[in-house]
Amino acid sequence: MISQTLLHPLVAKSVYFTYCLDRPLQCIATQYTLGNVMVTSDATAFSLVFTCGISLLQDTWIPAIKELFRRASESSSCKIQSAWVVERPNHGESALINAKILKEHYSVQFLSLQYSTAIHAFLTSNILSASERNNLVGIGHSGGGGSLIQALKYGVEDGHKIPLKSLVLVEAPPIGPEVWPLFEIMYAGVKKSNARRTTSWPSKEVAMKWFATHFPWKAFSPDVLRIVEDTYFIPDAERPGFITTKTTIEQETACFVDNGTNLLSFPFLRTILADLPTHIIAGSDHDLWPPGVYDQIVENTRQIRVQLASVTEINGTGHYLPVVNPREMAARVFEILQNPPPKLSKL
Repeated sequence: MISQTLLHPLVAKSVYFTYCLDRPLQCIATQYTLGNVMVTSDATAFSLVFTCGISLLQDTWIPAIKELFRRASESSSCKIQSAWVVERPNHGESALINAKILKEHYSVQFLSLQYSTAIHAFLTSNILSASERNNLVGIGHSGGGGSLIQALKYGVEDGHKIPLKSLVLVEAPPIGPEVWPLFEIMYAGVKKSNARRTTSWPSKEVAMKWFATHFPWKAFSPDVLRIVEDTYFIPDAERPGFITTKTTIEQETACFVDNGTNLLSFPFLRTILADLPTHIIAGSDHDLWPPGVYDQIVENTRQIRVQLASVTEINGTGHYLPVVNPREMAARVFEILQNPPPKLSKL
């Protein structure tokens, strides 16, 4: 759990729930509210649902959430009543709860469909209040954006209406199955890189020095790094006196060993753009995907640009912009909340 010092002025409440793709797993959703403001039932106030990229624990959204609440508290027209983060089921505290079943059944592959199913279970449960559902906005980073879209697909297939008023994709690239060969090459590289990665340290101080010299953590905001230091580590059961990360390197790697289903979200997104105002926020730096993937991102964005509510680029950041520059990202999200687009007509 994060310390109260780092959490202030937010108040956090975690809810545990079960979902099932092929076998039951536990998942955690955490609600953040502003501690000195009573939660409102105002139908015009926004509630936000955040989903996470691989390797990023749900706590790393906190600096951005703080900035969003700060801006809302100073606005007379745009209010936020709550912000929820749905943790990946094999990351952080959820990974600790599911450790045995993850080791037994998902040590090699943990499909993006697992996270999608968990998000779908959250959105269709009674966890969100009626007032929170009135003005719900989804914000997904990286693969978390793709999984959020897949969760919406499950809902539509089950006969549910899309529960979101709008969707914000933060460095969640609009790419489909056409880039799968490039992803297979990238995944192989990730497996080799992760196999060499340091995973155990004698102290948090030593661990954070290691993080400060390795991509992508070395570029993280100081506010995010303080949260990483406070929340990422547990005692290493295999090395007494050492610490390791809550999310094992095995599970991080298992998230990258997908089967291509993670790329099916974009074709579905294209079918709902006329009904769901969708915003893209991207970093200017091409620091993660292979060049061919960036070429496809540019082409796909061009094809759907007229259907998108907005496209924003943040200079000086790359794929990890929510944790590299959380305040700037939050500022762009708040602009989106302040200026909702008119209802899009079907094209």
